[in-house]
Amino acid sequence: MAAVAAKTEDTNPLKVCILWHMHQPDYRDPVSGQTLLPWTWLHGVKDYGEMLETIVETDARVTVNLVPSLLEQLERYANGDDRDRWLELLSRSPKELSDPERQFMVEQFFSVNEETQIFANRRYHQLYQLRGIGPQPDAQSFSEQDLLDLQVCFLLAWTGSHLRRKSTVVAALLQQGEYFHEEQKQQLLMCCNDELKRVIGFHRQLEETGQIEISVTPYAHPILPLLCDLHTAQEPSPGLPLPAADFRHPEDARLQVREGLRTAERIFGERQRGMWPAEGGVSADAVKLLQEEGALWAATDEDILARSLDGGLTMRSNLYKIYQYNDLPLLFRDRELSDRIGFLYAGWETAEAVNDLMRRLQRVARQAPGGTVAIILDGENCWERYPDNGYPFLRDFYLALQQDPLLEMATIQGALAKSQPIPLNRLAAGSWIRSDFTTWIGHPEENRAWELLQQTRKGVLGDEVNYALAHPEEPLSELVRELLRAEGSDWFWWFGDEHATAQADIFDRLFRLHLEGLYHLKGLPVPARLHQAIKPIQKKVVGFEPTACFTPQIDGRMGDYFEWLAAGRIDLAVGGAMHASGESLEELYYGYDQEQLYFRFDQPKLLKHLCGKGGCFEIRLIVKELFQLRYSFADGTLEIWSDGKTIKAGIGVCGQILELAIPLSALHLQVGDIVNLSCHALQNRRENGRWPTEGNASFCFRGSVLDEDNWII
Repeated sequence: MAAVAAKTEDTNPLKVCILWHMHQPDYRDPVSGQTLLPWTWLHGVKDYGEMLETIVETDARVTVNLVPSLLEQLERYANGDDRDRWLELLSRSPKELSDPERQFMVEQFFSVNEETQIFANRRYHQLYQLRGIGPQPDAQSFSEQDLLDLQVCFLLAWTGSHLRRKSTVVAALLQQGEYFHEEQKQQLLMCCNDELKRVIGFHRQLEETGQIEISVTPYAHPILPLLCDLHTAQEPSPGLPLPAADFRHPEDARLQVREGLRTAERIFGERQRGMWPAEGGVSADAVKLLQEEGALWAATDEDILARSLDGGLTMRSNLYKIYQYNDLPLLFRDRELSDRIGFLYAGWETAEAVNDLMRRLQRVARQAPGGTVAIILDGENCWERYPDNGYPFLRDFYLALQQDPLLEMATIQGALAKSQPIPLNRLAAGSWIRSDFTTWIGHPEENRAWELLQQTRKGVLGDEVNYALAHPEEPLSELVRELLRAEGSDWFWWFGDEHATAQADIFDRLFRLHLEGLYHLKGLPVPARLHQAIKPIQKKVVGFEPTACFTPQIDGRMGDYFEWLAAGRIDLAVGGAMHASGESLEELYYGYDQEQLYFRFDQPKLLKHLCGKGGCFEIRLIVKELFQLRYSFADGTLEIWSDGKTIKAGIGVCGQILELAIPLSALHLQVGDIVNLSCHALQNRRENGRWPTEGNASFCFRGSVLDEDNWII
C-alpha cells in the first residue's frame, strides 16, 4: 500500500464522510416462497465484500449503510434457505433443462452491462450475437455447450475485481474463456457462494476494528414521511394529486425505524447507530421518530437544507456543517460530488476522475476548513459501468484522500465526535430526488398502490402494530412483518412513468403478493382487486390467432384431428414457471363461436398435481374488468367470478385434456377487445403455479368478424 501522509497538528482538515448505501428489496414471493429476482445474491458476490476489501487494502474510513431487507436475504442465502429460480437454473446442466428453461436463460442471462462485460468478452459477445436483440430471442439456436458457456460467462460477469485476482478458480476460467465443463461451473458456483457467505461476518469484523461504521435504513426501506401522513407529499409539491385513501400511520413508521435498528443489533451487536432514511426522505415528524427511537444521526440531501434555512444556501460553506433538528444530528449530502461518482466518472480515465474529485474537495476544504462534507450514494449499482468494477477508482481515491493534508477521511460518527451541531429552526420535507416525494406518489399507478395498501391494512390489521410497539421484547409477528415489507418504497419506485425496468411487472406482482400474504396470514379470502396489475402490461406472450370460429365438443378427449384445428395458441412457457417442481404449463389453445369462449390445456396431470386436493385452476381474464374462471378438479365445476361473487357457471371437463367453455354473455366481450389473461394453480388458496411467470398473455377477440376476415372466394 502506498505511504499515507500524516496530518500535521496545525492543519484543520475537512472531514470527508463517505456513505455507501447498500440496498436490495426482498425479492421473495411471500405466497410461493420462491425468490423471483437474483440481484441480492449477484451483488453479494460482486460488490459487498469487494467494497470492504478495497477499504482494508487502503486503510480507509467510511460508513456503510445496510438495509435490513438486504441483510435478511443475505442471511437466507448463506443458510441455504432461499429458493432462487435463477440459481436453480445456473446450478443445473443444460442437458437437464426443458425448452422453457433454456428460453428463460437466453432471455435473462445477458443481464449485465453490455459495454464492460459482454462486448469486452469475446465468447460472451459471440453468444450475445447468437441470441439477437429482438424481444423474443430463440433458444433453439443454442447448443448445450453454448448454454453452459452462457451460464459460466454470466457468473464470471458478476465477480468483482478482488475475487478475480484472488480466486484461482475464477482466474483460470477467465483465462480459458470458452468451452467450459460442468465440473468447472460447479466449482465457480461454490466459489461464488463462499464469497457471499462471508459478507455479513466481514462487515462485523471491520466494524469491530473501527474501520467502518455500519448505519441502517428503516426496516423495509419505506418513505417515512409518507407513512406518517400522505399529505406531507403536498408540502414540497402543492396541488399534487393524492390517493383517495387517507393513509396516516405514524405507528407503522415508528415500528419500521425500531425494527431496522433491532435487526442491525441482532446481526452486528448492540451499539447506537445512525440512519440513512430511505431515499433521504425526511420531515419534521419522521425525524422526531428517529430521535425518539434512538438513532444517532440521520442524513438527507442538500436541497432539503436549502429549503430549511431562511436564506437558502446562498453561502455554499453552510452545506459543510453538521446541523440538528429536534436534538437529532443531521448531515446533508453534497449532491454534485455524490452524483459525479454515481453517474459521471465511470466514463473517465481513472486518474482524470480522481484528480477532478480531489480538486473539488480541496476547494471545499479551503472554503470550509474544519468542516464536514457528506458524500452519500448507492454503493453497488454504479460499479458495473466502471473499469474493473470500480476498484482502480476507489483505490486511488481512498489513497489520495489520506495523502492530502487538507482532507481527513472519517466515519459519520467520527465526524460527530469532533463537531458541535447547529440547531435548525425548521426542517423541510422532501427526499434526495428533486427534494420532493413525486417519485413515490402522485401518479395514478402510485396512488392506486397506496389505496390498495390502505384498504388491505384496514381490512386485515387490527391492533397488531400497536401491540408490537408496546411489547418490544417480543419478536414481530409474521403478519406485522409482512405489512412492513408491503410498505417498502421499491414497489412505488417502479410505478408511474419515471423509471423503467424489464422486471416492472415482477415488482408490481410482488407488491400485490405482499398484500395478498396478509390475507392468507389472517385466513381471509383475497379480494379480486389484488389480482389486477397496477402497471399496464408491457410484455406480450407469443402465439397465433384462431383461423376461424369453431365449436368443439367439451368432453375432455382429444377428439378427431379437425376439432381444434382452427384454434389459436398462446405460448405460456416463455419466462418459465413459478413453482417448486420446475415443470411448466407450456401452452393453451383457445377459440370461440357465437355463444362460447373455449380453452384447452394438454397437461391436466400437472395442473392436478399443483392444485392438489381441494384446489382449483384459475384463469384470470382482464378486459374492462377482471373475471376469474375457477375450475375445480374435485367436482368438475367451472364458476365465473366477478367482483368477489359468482356470476355464472361454465362447462369444464378434465380427462386426457382439460376443456373449458365460458358463456360470452358473462364476459361482455365486444369485437376488437384485447383480452389479457394469466393462469394460476391454487392450492389451499395459495398460488402454486403461474403462467406466464411475467406479465400476461393476450389475444384479440374478433367474434364473427374472424370468419369474414378469413373468407376466401
